Amino acid sequence: MSVDRRLLNWGVFLVLLGGIPLAVSQGWIPNDAVARAWELWPLILIGAGIGLILSRTPFRAIGGIIVAGTFGVILGSIIAVGFGGVSIGNLGCGSAAPDAPQVLNEAGTFEGGSGSVVVVANCAAVTVAATSGASWNVDVRGTANARPTVRQTADRLEVRSPEGPVVFPFEARRSTWRIDVGTDPRLDLDVSLNAGEAVMDLRGATISLLRFEGNAIGNSRLDLSAATAERLDVSVNAADIALLLPADSLQGSVEGNAASVQICAPDGVGLRLVAGDNITASNNYDERGLVKRGNAWETADYATAATQIELSTTGAAVSYELNPEDGCR
Repeated sequence: MSVDRRLLNWGVFLVLLGGIPLAVSQGWIPNDAVARAWELWPLILIGAGIGLILSRTPFRAIGGIIVAGTFGVILGSIIAVGFGGVSIGNLGCGSAAPDAPQVLNEAGTFEGGSGSVVVVANCAAVTVAATSGASWNVDVRGTANARPTVRQTADRLEVRSPEGPVVFPFEARRSTWRIDVGTDPRLDLDVSLNAGEAVMDLRGATISLLRFEGNAIGNSRLDLSAATAERLDVSVNAADIALLLPADSLQGSVEGNAASVQICAPDGVGLRLVAGDNITASNNYDERGLVKRGNAWETADYATAATQIELSTTGAAVSYELNPEDGCR
């Protein structure tokens, strides 16, 4: 009997990818046992080397099995405990030290009834908060070479990290950003963050579009629970993020890859979550009482609800958790 090595590797990968989350959820393996699964990554190189050494022998499949198994364990662990639960050590990105100097403080006002805010940050802890009025303020603390540029017009604010690659040590670019935006104008928010964390507290704001893209981010929170928002587009990779939805009708999409995503929806809202078909993605929509219709999960009263929220929730190696028992972090 011959074995297709490609199918064998996929089989090993998928068995571990599903087996690890199952074992953790059933209590067979404690969370702590998989929290540092990423430390197995050298086995990927070892497996590749063994595959090359044994490439002309009957044992050539061993290398591929090691690589596939390692990927399965690492990604399965991320799905089981969420990206935030997997300890990846201190990459050096995030908030600046508490005593870091202020490197930027600028303020202005949106002059019309609408405005747009563009934020592009690297290796930073970013807070975007809504405050009364039509003004905005940007406060940044960190090292001098982490000072972002600010461009403004009557109805637009752009805050961007310095151009150029961020290399080790990351600490050289660490910074803490605080961006306050007024609740009077109707805003488009476009936030892109690479390495770090984000907190958006938009209570009282009127948002026509919130676009958020995050890569290698942890402990992040987008709070629209007390905002008026029309559309939400979120894309995250290697991330741990919580989304708090408003009590108003909303449409949008969420895509996560190697990510843990919490979604909190208020009571009384008709909810429709369209799920992707990637076998490495998981969700708890059934446990939260949603009914599956086609590729979507809906609250029983979705069709007749006065307020409807519809989100596409897709991705690979992503875990979606609706209304966690302890609330969104």
